[in-house]
Amino acid sequence: MSEAARTLFATAIGEAEQTALLLDSSGAPLAGSYVDQSGRDISGEIGSALSGVGKEVSRSMRLLSLGAWTALVIETEAATIALAPATKDAVVLLASSSTVPLGLVRRVLTRCIALAINWMSGRA
Repeated sequence: MSEAARTLFATAIGEAEQTALLLDSSGAPLAGSYVDQSGRDISGEIGSALSGVGKEVSRSMRLLSLGAWTALVIETEAATIALAPATKDAVVLLASSSTVPLGLVRRVLTRCIALAINWMSGRA
């Protein structure tokens, strides 16, 4: 992954305790990074665990007649995880410390989606 791809979301995240990834439909990281506490980039492992999640959420929304999905936010004691479609075949993942306010998580997610869409349209 190029340096430009790895740091794609840096302007959206700033100094907050957050990290973002752009994942294709198979879970392969296209942009961003996810670094664990030891400093190792685990983007591939995170992507593998989430492979197909966009399709499954879309399917669930369709089966429940709820329309198209725009975001999925999961709050835990340790972290807040937000997912949103960037395109039909790619999702943005934003992981935040549980101390980051939910409103900020949603705002940063929106910025990351815009960055991902612009970046992918430039690659096409």
